[in-house]
Amino acid sequence: MRPRETRSCGRHRLRLLNIIMVLVPAALGACATRARAPEPVAAPPAVAPREPPRRVALSADELRHEIDEILDAPPLHRAHWGVHIIDARTGAVVYSRNADRHFIPASNMKLAVGAAALALLGEDYRYETQVLVTGRNGDRVDGLVVVGSGDPTWSSRFYPDDAAALDSMAAAVARAGIRSAGELIVDATLFRDEQVSAAWEVGDLPWSYAPPVASFAVAEGTFSLVMEGGQRAGEPGSLRVIGPVSQPVSGTVATDTVGARASLSIEYTARRDTVYVNGRVAPGATDTSRLAVTRPAERAAAALAQALGRAGVATERVRVVRDTAVAGEIAAGAAHLTTYRSAPMRDIVAGLMQPSQNWVTEQVLKTLGAELAGDGSWAGGGAAVEQYMIEDVRVDSGAVRVRDGSGLSAQNLLTPATIVALLAYAQEQPWRAAWHDALAAPGMQGSTLSGRLRALDGRLRAKTGTISNVNALSGYVVDANGRELIFSIIVNATGLPAATAGAAIDRIARTVAGAEPPSGGN
Repeated sequence: MRPRETRSCGRHRLRLLNIIMVLVPAALGACATRARAPEPVAAPPAVAPREPPRRVALSADELRHEIDEILDAPPLHRAHWGVHIIDARTGAVVYSRNADRHFIPASNMKLAVGAAALALLGEDYRYETQVLVTGRNGDRVDGLVVVGSGDPTWSSRFYPDDAAALDSMAAAVARAGIRSAGELIVDATLFRDEQVSAAWEVGDLPWSYAPPVASFAVAEGTFSLVMEGGQRAGEPGSLRVIGPVSQPVSGTVATDTVGARASLSIEYTARRDTVYVNGRVAPGATDTSRLAVTRPAERAAAALAQALGRAGVATERVRVVRDTAVAGEIAAGAAHLTTYRSAPMRDIVAGLMQPSQNWVTEQVLKTLGAELAGDGSWAGGGAAVEQYMIEDVRVDSGAVRVRDGSGLSAQNLLTPATIVALLAYAQEQPWRAAWHDALAAPGMQGSTLSGRLRALDGRLRAKTGTISNVNALSGYVVDANGRELIFSIIVNATGLPAATAGAAIDRIARTVAGAEPPSGGN
């Protein structure tokens, strides 16, 4: 959160509270300054609140001038900018720069995946995870079989906690009268056995924003690791895993000096089943990190076995099956016990777009491949999204390249004009209400716009995007004349902190909406 700006004018000094009330009006009259749209603050100001930002209707020429001035000002002028803005009603171009050039879209790629999911799977689509049994004899079964559906909702994002869905499934098994199983079998064959995308950078893989994907997984493919410092500097600290996923971890924690910031390094290349870490933390301090699991299906299967145990169902062994022939043989001799259904796709798309959740998006992408082409892979899902964009949205085939769903890959390519075309197309579809609700809004808790563009509250819905040297914002905004505009703003090769590029994008959005005073204005 950015601190409030303070200004002083000449000799005016605010010494005592009673003097404030006398001098402030005179000071403001003597040296007025142009106020920017207010930023969120931790507490309301002690003096009278600022007036809401005035809406300034700009002519077409003025708008072009204002946007050009932002894009051409150092140090932003060295970056590669793409901007496309149209009138939602008429389709007329309001502003355009490099709109047909390729850009790495970062998380704006989620727009394409979300739209394809709503259109091709349907906003009422629900994942169905089947539970089968083999060799039942009274309250015992030889095999308790869970057929992974790729359901991305088994986490605290959609349930009270990460273990809630597992506990619910275990309770259903117990209610069916089963008390023991010789084997818990998880069928993980729906998705191809490629847990991380070949288009991702190795340095991203240990962290919670790039966990491995599987057709049966919990807690979004992550686990929580707690580091605790010793009582004094130099003493060894400790590590522990919390939550439903029992991820093996090995490493050391050193107790740093008082007040030191916690640090954690992960040796990714050495890991197989075990995560190897080294950390430092201040004396008596506790630091919690969210990290990627090693084998999501195995970790989820183990967590389900524990949930079954809590429900009074004992399991002797746990096995994950990735061979389709073996899975087919097991299913052929099995009887249906129960089916666990997810939240509808409209809620899932909101859950991936508003907070920009990478793992949920990749699960949906692979689901598209599995459902539409029988290929639950990044290639299969990417082909489904590309086909949808080209054949349904009717964009140029050369303007879309999908290498993952989340936008974490720098190999994805979209054009600003393509994104605007998708946004315009979505407004005409039966699922347009679900689509609109899935986008983030200024101040929306838990979204990527929770602390941005508060001056546009009630007038903007959009999707953000951020990876190294890439920032984006695309969506809908109502301008000062009440006209709805569809826009896409993408910048690549910034060489700048994300906050710097993001601030420029926000200024463009406010300018377009008429909530940013024109340069040189009063």
